[in-house]
Amino acid sequence: MNPQSPRDLLRVDPKDRDLYGSFSLAHLTAYSVHWLNVWDIATNYENVSVLNARLFPTDFGMSGFPELPDALRTNRSLLQMRPKYRGFASSDPRKGVFLTEKGRAEVSRVIEAIGAPTFEGKSVQLEDYAVDPRRTAKNRERTYTPTQILEDRRSRLLFRRFKEGKIEETDVVHLLGLLGLYDHTPPLEVRRDFKQLRDIAATVHDEEFLQFLDAVNERFGNYLSRPD
Repeated sequence: MNPQSPRDLLRVDPKDRDLYGSFSLAHLTAYSVHWLNVWDIATNYENVSVLNARLFPTDFGMSGFPELPDALRTNRSLLQMRPKYRGFASSDPRKGVFLTEKGRAEVSRVIEAIGAPTFEGKSVQLEDYAVDPRRTAKNRERTYTPTQILEDRRSRLLFRRFKEGKIEETDVVHLLGLLGLYDHTPPLEVRRDFKQLRDIAATVHDEEFLQFLDAVNERFGNYLSRPD
C-alpha cells in the first residue's frame, strides 16, 4: 500500500534506531523527502516534519511527547542539507525540498540499512522510480544506458506535471530537480546539463521526451538563458 494523502503519514511505523542510529539527521530527513517524492506528496516543511517524527520518533519527536513532531529539528536538518553545507538538496519555502544526485545517492545507503517504510506492518509498493538500494551512485552512473537515464528523469516531478498538463504550475526548483543541480549552479552548467539531456533524447529518438524538453525550455527560457 502507498499513502494517498498527507494524513496517511500518521500511520507510518517507526524504524528501529539500532539500524539507523549511525546516520546523521540530514540523512534521515533526505530519506523522508525521498519517500514523499515517491508517493507524490508535497515535500513541504509540515509533511517532512510529520514523516520524520513518525519514522524516527526518538530523534524528531518532541521531548516528552514523542508522538508529536519537533519541527525545529527537522528545520535544522533541512538547512544542513542545502548546497552550502552537505549538498543533499535544494529547497524553496513555497514548493518544497528537492534532492540532488548526491542526496539520492545518500538515500540509497539509508534504504539499504533500514529498508522501505511500512504502514501498520505492511510494506509500501516500490515503484520503478524508487532508489535502488543495491546500487551506489557511482555504479548507477557507470551502468545507466540512455534509455535508463530518460526513465529516471521521467520519475521527476517536472515530467509528471508535464504529463498532467500542469507544467505552468512548476517553478525553477523543479527544473533543478530534473537536472539534479543546486540552486546556485552557474548558468553555463545548467545549460550544459539541459543540452546533454536533449542530446540523449535525440540519440534514442524519444519524441515524447523531446517534446517535454521543448515545453521545459519554453517555461524556463529566461532562466536557462541567464548571462554567466
